[in-house]
Amino acid sequence: MGGMKLKSKRLTIQAKKYDGRPHYSWEGIVLKQTETYLVVANTPGRTLHHHRREAIYTYDNYSLEFYPLDADFTVGLDVELSGETTYYCNICLPPVLQGGVLSFIDLDLDLVYRDGAWTVVDEDDFLENQQLYHYPVKLVERTRTSLLDLQQRIAEQQFPFDGFLDTFIPTVLQMNTGRND
Repeated sequence: MGGMKLKSKRLTIQAKKYDGRPHYSWEGIVLKQTETYLVVANTPGRTLHHHRREAIYTYDNYSLEFYPLDADFTVGLDVELSGETTYYCNICLPPVLQGGVLSFIDLDLDLVYRDGAWTVVDEDDFLENQQLYHYPVKLVERTRTSLLDLQQRIAEQQFPFDGFLDTFIPTVLQMNTGRND
């Protein structure tokens, strides 16, 4: 190989609403990929395209994302330079990988960890979207069950909440920001 730098594999990630419309999308760098999950990283200066608001947001922190291909959630970790982390978990239908695009149907409910506590957020969006997108009763039940399952997984420190994601943080913090290379 010599001094060749490995080209990092980039991936487009799309969160969609129940009717299949893109909600928001961003790009990530694949750190690890297996048959059952992907670990994706991002550096400061990354942008998120919010389709409904027709807006683009820029983030100034590092992030680490976990996408199981066989479970109803995603995990996002915002990593400050201080090493402080905030978790943001989406309840969703299992993510699907097709070519260079990973997409998932976002089911509104989120579980967030900041300031030492886990909180359920966007309950109001969930109720609103049940009406708007006519969620089937089974989907509403599945979403609630998925949230309980995720809370239990976290409480019992099951994968990937068993320290697995922490092992990637040093790597992420050493990545170059995309601005100058």
